[in-house]
Amino acid sequence: MSHFCAAAALLGANLCENDTPIAATEMTFINHMAEHGLSFGTTEEYTFRLAEFTAKDAEYKMINADETNTFTVGHNYMSSWTKAEYKKMLGYTGPKSVDTNATLFKGVPTTEGKDWRTEGAVNAPKNQGMCGSCWAFSAAAAMEGRDFIKNGELKSLSEQQGVDCDRSSYGCRGGW
Repeated sequence: MSHFCAAAALLGANLCENDTPIAATEMTFINHMAEHGLSFGTTEEYTFRLAEFTAKDAEYKMINADETNTFTVGHNYMSSWTKAEYKKMLGYTGPKSVDTNATLFKGVPTTEGKDWRTEGAVNAPKNQGMCGSCWAFSAAAAMEGRDFIKNGELKSLSEQQGVDCDRSSYGCRGGW
């Protein structure tokens, strides 16, 4: 048995019967499991998650092959999740109505943009996990960027502190 097959057996998967070469996508999946610390308790669960990953892998390759796109997509820790699992994570249950009386400010139109990432005003993406706290992440990121522009130093603020202090808009259940 090859070293790879022995390692796969440790992951709980019978991937190498008779030392048959493994498919490239499955190898990518195994690397994905290692990168994100994933393990599956049964062969059935492994096979199911591999199928989810394989479908997303094909979709990502199609998107990235489209030369009209100005972006690329790739795998992350959710690449073996079902749509239902992903939607559950998004479970915002805050107010159903929004004040639509927005104030529009007239500004000077410009065709020039500024990428604040290249200026050092944007932290690396953070992970809110299963907490519906995007409101805290976006608020913290806005304050981090504004503080950088004013003081020249990029800080990383605590989204958790905002979630912990929120008594009016549900903390991890969404908010404003």
